[in-house]
Amino acid sequence: MPLDSSIQPEDTSALAAAASQMIDAVLDARGAIGREAFWATIRKAYNTPYNDPPPKARPAPAPEAPAPQPMPAEIAAVLPLPELAALSLAGSADAHAA
Repeated sequence: MPLDSSIQPEDTSALAAAASQMIDAVLDARGAIGREAFWATIRKAYNTPYNDPPPKARPAPAPEAPAPQPMPAEIAAVLPLPELAALSLAGSADAHAA
């Protein structure tokens, strides 16, 4: 299907210059940050492909953590386990039960 256009090829440079002047006039009012944001958006739009990019490869799963080792008997023999279990710690769940 042919494209109908009222723009002649010799008019394109003049139209492009006029469009650039209009864009610059608007961007001048927005300041340097607005100008940079505008051109960043234009660059992103023109560099974005029409089709979705191929999916990225999934990272390898993390290695499985080793199982906890039992406490050595010489350490367990020295720890006062019943006394440690009976301690009431600050911030424990028992403090919130009351």
